[in-house]
Amino acid sequence: MRALTLTMNAFGPYREKQVVDFSALGDESIFLITGPTGAGKTTIFDAMCFALYGRASGSDRDQDSMRSHFADEDETTYVDFQFELRNRQYRIVRMPKQRRKKERGEGYKEDPARSDLYMVTDGEEKLLATKIKEVNEQIEDILGLDYEQFRKMIMIPQGEFRRLISENSKEREEILQRIFKTHFYADLTDYFKKESSELKTEMNQFEWKIDQELSKAHWGMDLPEDPSSLQPEEYLELLSARLNSQQALIEEQKEQVKEQSNKVEKQQEAYQEAKHLDSLFQTKQKLEKENGELTEDKERIKEKGLQLKSAQEAQEVQPFEHQWKEKKQELERLQHSLSAKRKEKEDIQVAYRKAEAEFEKEKNREDERQTFKKQWEERQLEKERLKEYIEQKKKFEASQKQMDELEKQLKKQQEQKQKVMGEKDQLVSQVKEQRAIANRLYEWKSKLSETQEELQKLTRLQKESNKLTELRQTYHTFMTSYKQIQQEEQKMRGQYEEALEEIRSHHAYTLSRELSADSACPVCGSLHHPSPAAKPSTVPDDHQLDELKGRMEAAYARFQKSQGKLVEVKAEGESQRQLVDALKQDITSKDTELSERMITTWIRESMTEKEKHERELERIQKERNRLEANERKLEELDQQDQSLAESIEHTRSKFASLKESTVREETQLNQLLEQGQMDTIDPRELDNKIIQAKKTYEHAVSLWEDIYARYHQLRDQLQQIQASEKEIKNYVDQTEETVKSTRESFDQTFDQSAFASYEDYQNAVLTKPEMQQIIEEIDSFRTKQASIEGRLNDIYEQLQGKERPDLTVLLEKLEEEKHNLAELQQRLNEQTVMYQQNESVHIQIKGLLEDQGTLAKKYYDIAELAALARGDNTLRLSLERYVLAAFLDEILVQANMRLDQMTDHRYQLVRSDEIAKRGAQSGLDLEVIDHHTGQKRSVRTLSGGEGFKASLSLALGMADVVQAHAGGVQLDTLLIDEGFGTLDDISLEQAIDCLRGLQDGNRMLGIISHVAQLKEEIPAKLQIESGPQGSTVQFTFQ
Repeated sequence: MRALTLTMNAFGPYREKQVVDFSALGDESIFLITGPTGAGKTTIFDAMCFALYGRASGSDRDQDSMRSHFADEDETTYVDFQFELRNRQYRIVRMPKQRRKKERGEGYKEDPARSDLYMVTDGEEKLLATKIKEVNEQIEDILGLDYEQFRKMIMIPQGEFRRLISENSKEREEILQRIFKTHFYADLTDYFKKESSELKTEMNQFEWKIDQELSKAHWGMDLPEDPSSLQPEEYLELLSARLNSQQALIEEQKEQVKEQSNKVEKQQEAYQEAKHLDSLFQTKQKLEKENGELTEDKERIKEKGLQLKSAQEAQEVQPFEHQWKEKKQELERLQHSLSAKRKEKEDIQVAYRKAEAEFEKEKNREDERQTFKKQWEERQLEKERLKEYIEQKKKFEASQKQMDELEKQLKKQQEQKQKVMGEKDQLVSQVKEQRAIANRLYEWKSKLSETQEELQKLTRLQKESNKLTELRQTYHTFMTSYKQIQQEEQKMRGQYEEALEEIRSHHAYTLSRELSADSACPVCGSLHHPSPAAKPSTVPDDHQLDELKGRMEAAYARFQKSQGKLVEVKAEGESQRQLVDALKQDITSKDTELSERMITTWIRESMTEKEKHERELERIQKERNRLEANERKLEELDQQDQSLAESIEHTRSKFASLKESTVREETQLNQLLEQGQMDTIDPRELDNKIIQAKKTYEHAVSLWEDIYARYHQLRDQLQQIQASEKEIKNYVDQTEETVKSTRESFDQTFDQSAFASYEDYQNAVLTKPEMQQIIEEIDSFRTKQASIEGRLNDIYEQLQGKERPDLTVLLEKLEEEKHNLAELQQRLNEQTVMYQQNESVHIQIKGLLEDQGTLAKKYYDIAELAALARGDNTLRLSLERYVLAAFLDEILVQANMRLDQMTDHRYQLVRSDEIAKRGAQSGLDLEVIDHHTGQKRSVRTLSGGEGFKASLSLALGMADVVQAHAGGVQLDTLLIDEGFGTLDDISLEQAIDCLRGLQDGNRMLGIISHVAQLKEEIPAKLQIESGPQGSTVQFTFQ
């Protein structure tokens, strides 16, 4: 990536639009960014990084503080950055969230963050993305770098890489993790650990499941003498033999059930035939009774027939009567409507004549209304002239007041400038003394960080050890409860099986009562019966058996729940013990046994050491804060001094301009006074006159419009009513003729009917539903009578020569056979259930043993991987740290190539191979080889200048390695911020030579520095000037 142009508007210290055209460098590929402290040198870096990623270049800056404090309230903050990559040009415009003044009205509005990405081809721009998320994703795709990689490869901000040199191994790990994104390996380690723990828990669950299945088997008299001494495989062989004997007994019982089922079926058929014959006798009695009732109802049905005939004759006369009555009612309605219409016409005629007179009167007042309108318009014109006069007077008075304020302001600014110059002289001497103390800050921060890391590990070990103790106590509590519940379950199971045995004994006693001499036993077939079963003392019924079974199942459920909880607590305790062992190994070697007293002592010692470091660090930090405050204040005083000088000049210029405009305003005010006595007019009185004139005119217009509308409305209504009255009169005449003709038709039809009088006619009239009901009643009677007689004849034929059977005797015989069948079926079901349960146990145990073997192999593999990944090895090196160490080695190879040149072959950075004390993380500590002494020492012992060289070398090495791992991205721009002031002349020359080597391949290199020698060595400079109205930037060349 090569920068082409950078445009900033209202960004940071830059108030006005600033354009940095990097193409102006020409053949100069290295340039110096120079200017006063706080002028905005680092802001150049921030603008580039913000344009690309929406974030600043340094870790201590945020985008919410990017808007310039110098900017006007309506000015928009944005950055426009154009760059070239792989012979393609791109342009990105980004604006942060900002608060600006509204374009209309008062108050402020908050503009959301925005970004637009374009590709530029032959001067034409093609929009690629507008949404912030899409722009960020496309920038990463185009550059091949994310934000962290971009900062480390293209921008080297103040102090960022000093941290990589001076921080401890843990913090260096976090920096490398962010750059190389190695969190995947940490996630992989956690996955192996979790998978190993889960597999071990599953192994324990398999043992528990096998024990549970073994306890479900039914043995009867074949129970082994000592089942607990048998292995699961031996147990399976005995269970297979038990299944064979059970299957043979089940086949024998099935034959007995089949024979008894045939007996029940035959008895069932005989009972159903007798039941059918009995139902025929019952039906005969019922039909004979219904037939007698129908004979008694014949006379009533005959009367219904005569009533139906009269109603049918009346139905022929009825339509003529209905037609006459309907027309008569219609005539009465029309006559009433005609009377109402005539009354309405008279009322409207009176109102119309009154409205007509008002219309003529108001029509003649048009001139008066125009006069009212003219008076209203003249008053409004007078108000406009008065308003212009008042505004001009206020403007003149404000200008006079502002002139007085400017005179006071000028005097105050001159006094402030004298005060600022006195404060500057006092601060210069204080800053020199404080800088010497602040240089020890990094040394004490590193010591404190190491102590805090050690204290955190010890505190966590103590916490997890306490938790392990609590889990052990919980396990013992659950074990006691488990044994009690197990005894209760065994007791309930024994009671249930004892009840089953008593029921079996009762079945044997029932069979023995049917045995006789020389008769074969239905069970064994023997003809001799020396020991028949005795009658049991007590036999539980079905309700008692179900209750015992329910108690046994509830106890078994409690037993399973308790056993599951016990296994869960045991697994959790085992996992916690492994965690504590791992934490102990992380703190000390395997040969050292850590007691609780030793851990407490170490924690106390670490806390004391931590407090000591914190106190010293706090003292140095306070001194550094005072130094930073004084430096900032000194910069502020410089800016205030320059700003006050410019402000004084600005105030003088503004006063002269204001005086000139005040004279012009006074002249305009006098001209307005000459047009009329404006200063004698009362604005309120004038407003009241305008309101009154407007009301008078609007009232006159409104009155004329109301009268005009009412006159035409009444005229239209009168015409409509007159036409309606005429139409209704015609309808009345026509309806009178129709009433007369329909009456004559009704009289003629009635005379021709069979009715003697109109009263007989009315009595005969029935509604259609009433007539239909009579018809249905007659048809129903005839149908029912024919059906009953036919059914009786059929039954008489079927029952000829037969007697009614006795169903009670037959039913008792059937129930006896069913009872015998139920007893046989119950014995078969019990035996089948026990067989099925034993078969299920056999299958489950066999499957569990196979699954347990497969799981065990998988567990041993995963457990070994988990131990290796988490660093359970002699080097105390986890998988992620191993990968990070490889990256760090690559970085050191590249870094040492430059450090060797800048230190004249004296220093070489190496990764320490020592194992950290008390099991702390190892593998990422840095040391330096001093070839003058031939010994290794800590990088923290390097001086300020040596540390900068190491930091710069490491930063450049980091950029090379990240570039290589980012897919070979070509980077043609590199920016370095500060640090050269700590170098002597020779070291500075070596550093410049090293940086010049980076220009190979036309790479553009920008450096921020105040060092005078760099200003002499580098001809191209990006000069930044600060002022009271913000900073400006431009390229200069020697």
